[in-house]
Amino acid sequence: MNTTLNTNRLGLLLKRFFVENKQRELTFWGITIAVFTLMNLTNSSGKSFSIEMFLFISGFIFAAQTFKVFSFTPGGMHYLLIPATHLEKLTITILLSTFYFFLMILITYSIGAILGTTIGNIFFDLHNPVQFALFQSSPNYLVNGNAIHSNSGLLNTFITFAGIQSIFMLGSVYFKRNAVGRTFLSIILICIVLVIFEVLLLKATFGTYHLDGQMINLTFSEGENLSHWFEIAGNIIKYSLIPFFWVVTYFRLTEKEV
Repeated sequence: MNTTLNTNRLGLLLKRFFVENKQRELTFWGITIAVFTLMNLTNSSGKSFSIEMFLFISGFIFAAQTFKVFSFTPGGMHYLLIPATHLEKLTITILLSTFYFFLMILITYSIGAILGTTIGNIFFDLHNPVQFALFQSSPNYLVNGNAIHSNSGLLNTFITFAGIQSIFMLGSVYFKRNAVGRTFLSIILICIVLVIFEVLLLKATFGTYHLDGQMINLTFSEGENLSHWFEIAGNIIKYSLIPFFWVVTYFRLTEKEV
């Protein structure tokens, strides 16, 4: 069998998913439209946080279920015997859990926002305009009464979503059962280790367990703020973690045997 990506096999894998999960997908997206409609009955603005939480939570649950077939040995054997390469199976999984799910959330949210606002205006005698809070950048905190935006809108939401999906997709292939809970526990443990490492590093480097505003404002000889380089390094790490988890998931998937 050709080990490269084959568009015909990708199409068949995609078709297989929708044939086997048609009823579940229709039910879930119908419920999602109803949820977004209820969210927008009285006011369609100021709900971006709740909508994003719904996106992230429902998304990582979906991602954590992508390789649940391996929790049941016959199901895992059947999946591995499907005439497609591991790369093709992973590619379809990424497309479904990241791009397809995010796109469907945008579509169902748009429908729900229009329905909710329209129904609210008709039955509650409101005059709210249709507003799509998910597509707008919302202020996260205030400085001297001015709203400060800590994200760049929909693109940043997608990057965050894709990162979360990649982590839970790895958890779904790594843990045979209860992938959501075990992945959560692993994230918490890793965060605890990183915090301890950071505290020890700060103590060894600066003689303190935390940095105040003055210590963060360190500069190079040319006058460039050190925090700028921290931001660049953070962005590099943030964007590289997504393909990193995809690659790790691929190698973990190749370890599965019939």
